[in-house]
Amino acid sequence: MVNNSGMSRRRFLLMGSAAMAGLAVAQEPATVAPIGVPLKLEPLPFEFDALEPYLDAATLKLHHGRHHAEVVRNLQCILDRANLQVGSVTSLMPMIRSVVLPCDPRRTVVKMGGPPETLSAQDQKALRLYGGAHVNHTAFWRFLTPPGTGPKGPEGRVAAAIARDFGSVDEFKAAFADAAVNHFGSGWAFLVCRPDGRLVITTLKGEDNPLMTEFVKPAKQGRFILCLDLWEHSYYARYQNDRKKYVDAWWNVVNWNFVARGHALATSKLSA
Repeated sequence: MVNNSGMSRRRFLLMGSAAMAGLAVAQEPATVAPIGVPLKLEPLPFEFDALEPYLDAATLKLHHGRHHAEVVRNLQCILDRANLQVGSVTSLMPMIRSVVLPCDPRRTVVKMGGPPETLSAQDQKALRLYGGAHVNHTAFWRFLTPPGTGPKGPEGRVAAAIARDFGSVDEFKAAFADAAVNHFGSGWAFLVCRPDGRLVITTLKGEDNPLMTEFVKPAKQGRFILCLDLWEHSYYARYQNDRKKYVDAWWNVVNWNFVARGHALATSKLSA
């Protein structure tokens, strides 16, 4: 994190807007307030062994405490190098190629005229990787809850939307599992609420997510309200190369309250 003195030296403040802030928490209230992804590693809201026997403690500890922590450190280095202060990392996802860099007070010569300066190709690639990884992983942890601590499936408006777009909850789960199991290589599976309110299932390679409008096809763009990590580091120690067993186990620890809140947030303007 950048301290207050660091913020005062910077002329550019990139704050996450309500439209991009995404990813909310817990129950579904009458008024849904957005919450973004801060530039920090959020502590898990449960103990490492709380998801046993479905997701094992050793994998969670390594995944969250080392892998995700390293992602945050690398992302911080990229933003520091670019002299960017970020309120919510989700706000960067649609504009990785086009984010305008602030004037750097460390320079002795200031370039006048011409197009605004953007990130180098190398930093764009790094921001796509580490920014995407931070947003995706932060959401992934929020979408988990210890077994028996919440609904066993979607309820309310999100359940109705799933039934509308997939036929039934069981058909949705079968389609989501099929997409996740058959995704080739590393990546993520998402349930996406498109701008028109329709729900779609998609998988994306690497650390991409549906917020990345510069890289993702329009049919896959939107606010994701559920995601599953398909990188081997998330399941190999327990399930080896049997991704299907991992996916089947994961359903037992999905935080459906968070899914409902995310859907309410994604559709709040549509129902306003």
